[in-house]
Amino acid sequence: MGKTILLGALLFVIGMNLQAALPPGEHGMSIVSSTDGTTQPYRLFVPSRAVQTSAPLPLVVVLHGWGVDEYAWFKFTPVKRFADQFGFVIAAPYARGNWWYRGPAEQDVLDVIENVKKALPIDERRVYLAGHSMGGWGTWWIGLRHPDLFAAIAPMAGFDPREFAAGAVNLDPYVIHDITDPIVPVEQSRAPVAFMAARGISHVYREEVGYGHASRMIGDNLPRVFEWFTHHSREDKPRRVSLASRLPGASVRWLLLVETERWPRPALIDAWVDADGVLVVRQENVRAFALHVGDLPASATLPLKVRIDKQELAAERSTAWLQIRRERKNGNWALSESTDKPAIAPLPSLKGAVAQELAAAQAEDRLATACAEILRKHFAADACVVDADKIRVARGTLTVEKLLDAWVYPEDRLVVAEINPQTLQGISEVISKGKALVIPAEVTISKRKLVNVILPQAVANQLHLSSDRVKPAGDLTIGELLAKLATDPANFRQ
Repeated sequence: MGKTILLGALLFVIGMNLQAALPPGEHGMSIVSSTDGTTQPYRLFVPSRAVQTSAPLPLVVVLHGWGVDEYAWFKFTPVKRFADQFGFVIAAPYARGNWWYRGPAEQDVLDVIENVKKALPIDERRVYLAGHSMGGWGTWWIGLRHPDLFAAIAPMAGFDPREFAAGAVNLDPYVIHDITDPIVPVEQSRAPVAFMAARGISHVYREEVGYGHASRMIGDNLPRVFEWFTHHSREDKPRRVSLASRLPGASVRWLLLVETERWPRPALIDAWVDADGVLVVRQENVRAFALHVGDLPASATLPLKVRIDKQELAAERSTAWLQIRRERKNGNWALSESTDKPAIAPLPSLKGAVAQELAAAQAEDRLATACAEILRKHFAADACVVDADKIRVARGTLTVEKLLDAWVYPEDRLVVAEINPQTLQGISEVISKGKALVIPAEVTISKRKLVNVILPQAVANQLHLSSDRVKPAGDLTIGELLAKLATDPANFRQ
């Protein structure tokens, strides 16, 4: 009896000492980036509850908007007051400033989460993500790419994540947007909300009036968002999971993407166990996927039955992994069983003239110029216009993964437009929050009033061109097209 009391007292003291290492209040912290070894700052708030309990604490990661830094949430919102009230630890990453939470900035956020876990006892089943504006986009982007990390997310005044919203199952997004927002139109939130509603994905959508794009909207909604978070913890074996990814090897809980059908377009998988214990799968652009049997919910009958594209499959026994692959000859799905995790389809290798030019350009810090010239040649356009501030990749060797996210801005499709040469000459005065780059630098076609220009939709929107002069340039994003051209030289038209 005495030993039990002593052991309990010792464990309590150890728990309190771990928490006492960071007393309640705001702290300046830093990480060493796992991407490039640089030191990156972040702010941390520890609630007073940390010294009142030995239980692990919930963590909310908050993402700042464009043009500010890791101090923004603590300076411009009452997040510390409400975090103390609800007992939340708050981590505010810097994330490289205006990288739009792509590439190394995305990894910085993940590194911050791991760093906080080392500093404080964090409940890994109660980690949340929230952000406003660029941070709202980052909340969508990081949450949907790493759904196993978060119990819920709250994107505010964010951008449409497009087809990646299919991965919001089990993230229970609390989406907030002002209908008068002049910076990020409310349609950017209405679109993913409509998508989630059509797919039966749990969410809350709140439209505000009168805030515009001001951060005041954050503070007035924090009690609602934090209350929403308190009712959500990450479920280990959910009945339904989904993922949307360009990268084979992406996974969520018991579901693994093995190979895509038409790379580099995203693959979508939505899988759930129905009332009869049958696993139902809805997919787009998937060649193969796998199920980890040991992590399936208890409601799944074993040996497992799978229904996909009106085809039913059955496992003969219960092994560790079930792989389901579409056969090339007849298009039917076939199931195979294994004790080992299936081999993941590799990404194509960089090769050819485009890959060589992009790699050299990255090393010489002229990547935006090289991308613009490649796009101009590929579309046989008179000129290409890009925002050089929005073409960014991490330092080091150029990879396919880096190219896929080279255009960091959320609106990432290309258009072909007919533009007056004089408009091109004054384009730097039109583009806001960016750096206009026109290739070639001088477009002089004296006999024509209009020239054909390839440019991102986001840039075209700022030129206010008439709709009859703007046409979509395919269904690939800018990053997807660059990756395609750099891995398959036959696709490059010049």
